[in-house]
Order: sequence, then C-alpha cells, then structure tokens
Amino acid sequence: MIKRQFVRFYLLLLLSCAALLWALGGLYRYLQHDEPQYLIAVDQLLQHSASIHRTEIPRQQLYLPPDVAALLDRGEVIAIEQADGHSLYYQKSLPQADRVVQLGPLPTPNAEVAPWLDLLLYGALALLFLGLLWPVFRDIRALIGLTRQFADQPAPLHSDIKAGSSLYPLAQSVERMSLQISQLIEMNEDMSRTVAHETRTPLSRMKFTLSLAAAQLEPKYQQRLQHDIEEIDQLVSNYLDFSRLEYFVVQQPLLQVDAAAFLRELEQKFDIYQQQLQLNFVVATDSCQVIQPAMQLAAQNLISNALRYASSTITVTLRRSTSHYEFVVQDDGPGVADHPDTMQRLFRRGDNSSGFGLGLYIVNKVASWHQGQLLIDNEPSGGARIAICWPVPATPTLI
Repeated sequence: MIKRQFVRFYLLLLLSCAALLWALGGLYRYLQHDEPQYLIAVDQLLQHSASIHRTEIPRQQLYLPPDVAALLDRGEVIAIEQADGHSLYYQKSLPQADRVVQLGPLPTPNAEVAPWLDLLLYGALALLFLGLLWPVFRDIRALIGLTRQFADQPAPLHSDIKAGSSLYPLAQSVERMSLQISQLIEMNEDMSRTVAHETRTPLSRMKFTLSLAAAQLEPKYQQRLQHDIEEIDQLVSNYLDFSRLEYFVVQQPLLQVDAAAFLRELEQKFDIYQQQLQLNFVVATDSCQVIQPAMQLAAQNLISNALRYASSTITVTLRRSTSHYEFVVQDDGPGVADHPDTMQRLFRRGDNSSGFGLGLYIVNKVASWHQGQLLIDNEPSGGARIAICWPVPATPTLI
C-alpha cells in the first residue's frame, strides 16, 4: 500500500514540476527580446567546406526585415534557419554589390543539443525528487509497521528512524505513547488481580461466617445475604474475564466452530440449574464463525442474566440466516424497560433495583468485536429476548 502511494505521489509531483518547467520555458522564450544574432564563425563554415553548396543570387530575391537587410548591406553574414533544422547563410558579394553569396543549406549549429538538455534536466529533477521523497516514505512505512505491531501486541515500541529524519519527532512521540499505553494496560491487569484478591478474601470470610450463623438467622435473611455475596462474586468474575479479553481478543480472527458443540458446552456449564428451571438449547445451524473465548463469555453472561429473572423457562438458540448469525436468549421473566439503549449500562428488570450493568456491557463489547450488535426486546407473550447478531464473513477460517 505504501509503495503504491509513494509511486502515485512521486509521479504526480514529477509530472507537475515537468509541466511547470515546460510552461516557464515557453513563457521565457516568448518574452525574451534579445536581438537576433546572425553572425557565424568562419571556422564553423570551414568544417563543412567540402560539402558547402555555394551560389550567387540577385539581392532583390531576398525579402528581409530592414534591420537584417542593413546587416547584409554592411557585409556581415546572416543566417536564415529552415524548418528542417538546416540554415542558409548569405553575404554580400564583394565584386558585385547587387548580388549575394548563398551558402548551404548547412546543419544549424547546436540544433540537436536542446532536446538532450531537456532530457538531462528532467532526469536530474526526477533523481532529486526520488532522493528527497523516498526516505520520507520509507520512514512512514516503518511507522505503519510499528503501529500494526502495537495493535497486534501492545508493548513498548522502538523505532529505527534516525535523528536526521523529518519524521523523527513523530517516531519519538509514537514510542512514548506506546510506553504509556503499555504501562496503563499493565496497571489495569495488576489492579484487576488486586481487586480479585482483596475482594474475594473478605467474601470467603463472609461465606464462612454466614455458614456458622445460619442456624441463628431467619431463612429470608440468610437467603438475602447468600444472594448478595454471590452477586458480588459474579461481578468480580465478570470484571476479571472482561479485563483479560479486552486487549487481546479484538485482533483475533473469527474461526468456524461446530455450533452443536458450542451449545453443548454451554449446556454442561448450566446443567445444575435444570432442577430449578427448564433450559432449552436449540441449534439451527451446522457451524458458526466466532471469536470463541469472547462469545463463550458473552453467552454465559446472557444466560446468567436470564437465570436471575426467568420464572420457569429459558430458551437459548443459535441460528444462521443468509447474511447473519444470531445467538438468542429468551426467558419468561418480567421483561426489560422501555428504553433498550440504557440497558447497555444498567441491566435492571421489574422492581428489582440491584442489577449490575457490567455483564451486559461485556456482551455489547463482544458483539462489536464481531462487527455485530446487541438487540434487546420483549417477547409478545412476556419475558425478555436478548440477541447478539453479527454478519457472516465472506471467507470462513477453519478452526
């Protein structure tokens, strides 16, 4: 890509300068008012002495401008250039004043030099532009390679662009930016691990304390405490999973996986809930193309959200149309609010005000990684219908 851009820019600049020089040369020749020079050195004529055609013609046969005729009358040599690149030379005949001597036609001196001078000038101009532009485009290509390398694997960059390059300040800025972003990513990962450790440690103590005090608490309070602990624990898990995927999944290609196996793995993870609810897994396609770890995380979040609000039934469907895949989770709960856009930040249904938006935010991000969208709606018969819809790639990549 950068080579094609360089060639296009180079040719455009070269042709523009060549056209400008040609126009300036024509304008200069048009505007110059130098007096015509009709004198010719004798030695130039002597070089052609063997082949000179010499004749004498009457003076009246020459129709010359007054200034040129005056030169001829003074005995000077005048030259008249012909269209074929040759010239005729005239001089007043000394014995007979009413006749002139005609020499030629002879090649016009330096008539064939001008085209070569033009080619030499344009060639030098082309080499000059090549020497000036190629280092700049070479450094641009190096910077493009660095940015692609950083996009694939965020890490501090080190460029080989020399200090004398015009792009050296930009390269230094890219290096500093990559260092700062890498430090931010590392800090985020460290903070995630710290949050997980510092949060789950007191959660473990709370679980242990709750088990000891279970006999002294009323069942409704015990269930409420147990629910809150599990909710916080799930929030921490979601945050850690999303933090792990955020910087490394985006650049992974979509792989073609077996749709039945994909749903079977989800079914096994949520098999323990079959005693409480009816979970139906429906496969309507042979295969699908996904970023597998990301889509698994999104599917688990959708099913977990449905488990919190479903009354008796959850249906999970993976289907394909002509141009799109669709992963749908339907439940028979209270449904969602009337403003689906707000669901991307806060996932709450019915009168329950304790919902957390991170799970659905993760699902929305995974949909965007697949160049798709998150669709939130209510079923006509009641309950929520949440779907991830993403396009079918033109060229599938086998796993």
